[in-house]
Amino acid sequence: MGWRSSLGGWLARRLRRLGDRIDPPQQELAPASRKLPDLADPDQGPAAELEFTPSEPWQGVRERALGKSLDTLRTEALYSLGALHAAHLAAAAVFDDRRLTAALNRRRGETVSQDTLAKLAEAASIWHRDSASLGMALTAVGATQVPDMTLAEALQVDHEEEEALEAMAEGYQIELKRQILEEADS
Repeated sequence: MGWRSSLGGWLARRLRRLGDRIDPPQQELAPASRKLPDLADPDQGPAAELEFTPSEPWQGVRERALGKSLDTLRTEALYSLGALHAAHLAAAAVFDDRRLTAALNRRRGETVSQDTLAKLAEAASIWHRDSASLGMALTAVGATQVPDMTLAEALQVDHEEEEALEAMAEGYQIELKRQILEEADS
């Protein structure tokens, strides 16, 4: 429990410091029309449900890798990993509570099958394992030191190298999409 609370405290302090440094620009939005609602928030749109709406207007991997500062990319990764980590910690806690309740009920003489206990233990184990992996990823991303400039600026690339960077980022984006599609099919 100690490493989780220290990791949580570290992450909270880090996110607060990063949040203090970020001052998002105010976006001018077009006034509402008959066909579109007034979009006071760019994340809200027709038929957009909060849990499926991206936190920021979507950009592809290539656009993000080449167009955003490395520090901004790291900050975005920390927020996204932090949210996913928090969700996994919460789910693990729920399954731990269900396991404990089932075990206590069984001890009191209520009927709780061994299969139910095994399934609850397996679910808790999966959520805890993935939570630990996400915690390690958070630590690794948080420890990276990157400049607050784009990749091309940081590397001081010439025109030919910039074209090569774009080709590499495009290739990475294509491969990532392929992997995501394969995972979705399995």
